[in-house]
Amino acid sequence: MADNHIKFPTPEEGETENNNIRLAPETSKPKPSEVFPDLHNEKLIDAMNALKANENKDTQTALIEQVIGARFFAPVEVIDADGKPIQGSGKLAVPKDAKFNFKLIQNAKGEQYFAVFTDIGQYLKWNSTQKVNTIVVVFPQIAQLAQQKSDVISGFVINPMGHNIVFSQDAISNLLDAMKAVAEKQKEAASQQQVKLMFGKPTNIPEAVMGAFRKKLAKTPEVKEAYFCMMKQGEQEYYLFTLEIDADKETCQDIGNSLCESAKMFLTKFPIMAAPVRSPFGEGAKKVDQAFYVKED
Repeated sequence: MADNHIKFPTPEEGETENNNIRLAPETSKPKPSEVFPDLHNEKLIDAMNALKANENKDTQTALIEQVIGARFFAPVEVIDADGKPIQGSGKLAVPKDAKFNFKLIQNAKGEQYFAVFTDIGQYLKWNSTQKVNTIVVVFPQIAQLAQQKSDVISGFVINPMGHNIVFSQDAISNLLDAMKAVAEKQKEAASQQQVKLMFGKPTNIPEAVMGAFRKKLAKTPEVKEAYFCMMKQGEQEYYLFTLEIDADKETCQDIGNSLCESAKMFLTKFPIMAAPVRSPFGEGAKKVDQAFYVKED
């Protein structure tokens, strides 16, 4: 995003030839609904109304949750590669080398804020002439630009001619922290949705069967240690061998597959798997019991 355009009464308060894009004459003026998409900010608007009606911790939290995921209209001046405003109306085709100068508003104390809008209706309350272009932005973009301009920008305001919800620089930092917390919760929730692995000791496996496994492994010099356990993933149970093997990946796979194939003669109740010791499977198996096979020096 380009440098900010610092000039701001609202367009209707002080419109000049220099601080507003003049649109070309039109024979058929498009309707606002044909130009501005629906940003689907119904929940955000409900949260702002709830905050205005009763400001408390719950309504503040609800608002924060909506703001960090919302999309907004932001008024901008579009500048071409030669530094001239790009004029037009309706949907404007913006060149790749164009720059955006974001419009600001100023309060009675002289503090300047980015103005963003939840919908076309709120935008037209601020600029009914539609002589200022808009782009759609999300909170991280607003926060980045505001923090880059923290020497002249005091924050941003949502719907300044309506809800007039103001976020200072400190509030922006808090919103960024909240956004990170939400991302962490989503990551944790996604992790919890994954099926957990459970490990346990096998039952009713004759010692003679384990002896047969040891004999086979003794003929495979690459195997240093072997563990055997039960593993449950969701509702499915498995017999699991985990092996410490000194060999390349392909050889390790071949040895594991060979052991599983041989074990099918003795283990018929559940599917059989083999995995390296240095894996989530191996870590779980080692916690169940000690190695049933250790290579002799």
